[in-house]
Amino acid sequence: MKRNISHLLYIVAIGFFTSCSDFLDVAPKDKVLEEDQYKTEAGIHGALNGLYRQLISTSLYGANLSQTALDAMGHFYTYPPSQPSGNKLSATLFFLCNGRSEEYGAAESIFADIWKSGYNTLLNINYFLKSMEGSTAVIGSNNKDVLMGEAYGLRAYLHFDLFRLFGPRWEDRSNINKILPYSRTTDMILNHVGYEEDVYSTADEYLDYLLEDIREAERLLATDPILSDDSAISKELISDFYKNRNRRMNYYAVKALEARVLQYIGDYKNAAIAAKVVTDQIGEKGKVFSWTNVTTVLANMDYSFFNEVVFGINNPDMLSNYNSFYNKTDINDLYAVDRDNLVQNIYSGFGDNLKAIIDVRARQWTESNDQGGSSVSYSQNGTYISNKFNISANSNLPALVDFQPLIRVTEMYYIQAETALKDGNKKTAAELLNTVSSHRGIPETSFYYLTENDMDEQFYSHIESEYYKEFYGEGQVYFYHKRMKSDQMFPGYGGVSVAVNASAMYNIPIPNIETDI
Repeated sequence: MKRNISHLLYIVAIGFFTSCSDFLDVAPKDKVLEEDQYKTEAGIHGALNGLYRQLISTSLYGANLSQTALDAMGHFYTYPPSQPSGNKLSATLFFLCNGRSEEYGAAESIFADIWKSGYNTLLNINYFLKSMEGSTAVIGSNNKDVLMGEAYGLRAYLHFDLFRLFGPRWEDRSNINKILPYSRTTDMILNHVGYEEDVYSTADEYLDYLLEDIREAERLLATDPILSDDSAISKELISDFYKNRNRRMNYYAVKALEARVLQYIGDYKNAAIAAKVVTDQIGEKGKVFSWTNVTTVLANMDYSFFNEVVFGINNPDMLSNYNSFYNKTDINDLYAVDRDNLVQNIYSGFGDNLKAIIDVRARQWTESNDQGGSSVSYSQNGTYISNKFNISANSNLPALVDFQPLIRVTEMYYIQAETALKDGNKKTAAELLNTVSSHRGIPETSFYYLTENDMDEQFYSHIESEYYKEFYGEGQVYFYHKRMKSDQMFPGYGGVSVAVNASAMYNIPIPNIETDI
């Protein structure tokens, strides 16, 4: 079938050039004339910052691929007991995908937004890489490698999430069916006539390209300051472009991405090896990352666990987005979680009083109120919203403000634990999972701790609940369910469990904007 991908990406490419002033408008120092952009290191910094700004748009990781669409698809949010309708999309996206109802068009507009913005950003990443190859800027070889390594890592990161969303489950892939384009050059996107057999790749080809990008990013980031500079990650916001490395794609973020990808395609052994590279770097002195103290979490409202974030992006619209998503008068437009879901499922066994639950992650939840301060809920026992991204200022931890986490160390523990389980090593799996619990305020005497005598089902149930506890607002829960081909998700409303229609829920069609002739 003929595709109009070339037409689509020609439009977004033109958008790149005609909106260059916006693209570079990250900070005053980044305002560089387009024609001089790659002639100076400062201009290159501005161009790379522009890529991060595209990634953090609400079309991508500022909303759809984090707090809103993906978490709705992961059945986080509660919904009205009435029949779902298009104007209640925040709560009903799960149903629109799961049932392929006549209202699916409302959901499709979101997927079209992800698709267009995703491939637009990839085109601009390719333009950055191409321009860097021909740049005459006077820039140290180590710095140039870091800049290009970041870009290759970002290209792999975004491609992987597009694959996890629009591609098949790995076990269900075909060896011959072309599924998605892997965008590697500006020429391929801009000049191609748009036929599926040439632009698109099979699942195996796509993942081969993705792993090539990961390996190239890892090679280039061998000089990443995060590997040698103790101040490369700071609680302060530092103007030095090569500081605050956990706010940028970095060497350990690439290793963590590698672990994610390898786990997704069933290479558990090598996934665990890559994950261990990251977990080996959390601890006290001499380590890159550190466990967040429970007392500090509560004092700073640090429910992102900043010290444990391997990769995140600065999002200057974080607070305004928070107010848009969670501070609503109309409950139908609110991204709220049912209290029963929190108490009976996500924090099952910890008691009925959310404020008294010893797991510090439960403290992020507060009752939903309207803009006048009155409680708003259509659930008998109440609805709750998260304060995870409700950070306007923080004198103790300035770098937490406007920070969208995308990969954290804890995920690497879960990846290793799953591998240990598959190897029949439940003792190691228990140790890994209990390590996370010990840093969430849960005492060793708690029922929540696992032992090698527990059944496999208990381990997998534990990991599932950890994804809900740990990764709210980060888009990982839906991807977890798709990888596991879950036939149930935690109930979104009133304890009512809804069966998952796997053939629909885990096979999101490419938007019509791409497939229509």
